[in-house]
Amino acid sequence: MVDLLLDSAAMGVNVVERESISFSHPSRFILVGTMNPEEGDLRPQLLDRFSLCVDIQSISDAESRMKILERTLLFERSPQEFSERWYPQEQTLSEKIIQARELLPNVIYTQRDIYTVAELMAEMKVDGHRGDIVILKTALAHAAFLGRDRVTLEDILTAAELALPHRLKRLPFQDTAAEFQELSERLQQIRQESQDKVDQITETSDTSGTQKKKTTVNQ
Repeated sequence: MVDLLLDSAAMGVNVVERESISFSHPSRFILVGTMNPEEGDLRPQLLDRFSLCVDIQSISDAESRMKILERTLLFERSPQEFSERWYPQEQTLSEKIIQARELLPNVIYTQRDIYTVAELMAEMKVDGHRGDIVILKTALAHAAFLGRDRVTLEDILTAAELALPHRLKRLPFQDTAAEFQELSERLQQIRQESQDKVDQITETSDTSGTQKKKTTVNQ
């Protein structure tokens, strides 16, 4: 199954072969799944195909657990009444998502934002480049969802917290909360250093381009 999913995602075509039947069709899909890490790991190639990851933890607060229990009983008693009660909140969220989709093409990012993402991923020793792309795209979407037209450090940090958990090589019993606190602090440092680095890269690029032009003219 894993091989079939990877092949279909990479090639954009799903091939079905059964005895004397061979059929292929276009395949564009988004992987969505849940799993219990204690039951075993997935292959890194497949994990990388999941853009974002959310760690779900059991709720230990008694008041919150009581609300969950009450709402479950209310839904079982009258699904229609329960749906009508929460419809305004659902409608508000739907409208916010629609507005974010309309704003998304106009959200801008800078060379500094790109450097921040690239430097962070390099320091975290993340394999491949899909993680970099995912973080930048998620930061853009997060900014749009909050009604902003440009990416901020908050957007990048939020995106990194969603895109990195399943991509990091974590040691047994490693504290995830402490790890992401360190991530936040390191991201702040990278952000402070990034403008000078971007200026240096731009200046080097411009100088290289000028020298190339001069060489061409001399020839």
